[in-house]
Amino acid sequence: MNAILGTIIIISYLVILVRMLPVAKGNMDVFERIPLLLPFWWKFVGIGWLLFVFGYSLYQGDFNPSTSTFLLSGMYFGLIQISFSKEKNEDEFAEQTRTKAMFLSVISLFMLVGIYSAYEIIEPNSFSENSFTWFMMLLNATLIVYLGYFYFTKYRSLKNQN
Repeated sequence: MNAILGTIIIISYLVILVRMLPVAKGNMDVFERIPLLLPFWWKFVGIGWLLFVFGYSLYQGDFNPSTSTFLLSGMYFGLIQISFSKEKNEDEFAEQTRTKAMFLSVISLFMLVGIYSAYEIIEPNSFSENSFTWFMMLLNATLIVYLGYFYFTKYRSLKNQN
């Protein structure tokens, strides 16, 4: 079952990558090639995937993130789908907020990696056995910071408009 789910996820990543890459049309300037976002309805696919991952992990009896690579990888896949989906009304404000949220999440990733490496200095080889688990936790935390900032800013701006 895990091989089938893993294959589905790999194919889905490739489909998302092909969908998000803009067409070059002979222009190789990186700054003029803006990546495309997934359609709005794709956000619900990501939420459905997260619910499936949580349900399947509960069904398997392995809901512990420190031992379940399926849970961590599945969470990451669902969060990626939600993060890179358009909003219903994608305007300039949403684009600016998305950029600020991504900047904040990259900064948080750098800080988390710094904490991770400092802990390795204090206690050498403490993460070597669980390096994949810690790596996936860092990536999930980064996406959660991104989504949290984006939707909190969106909620706050809607509240201020009313």
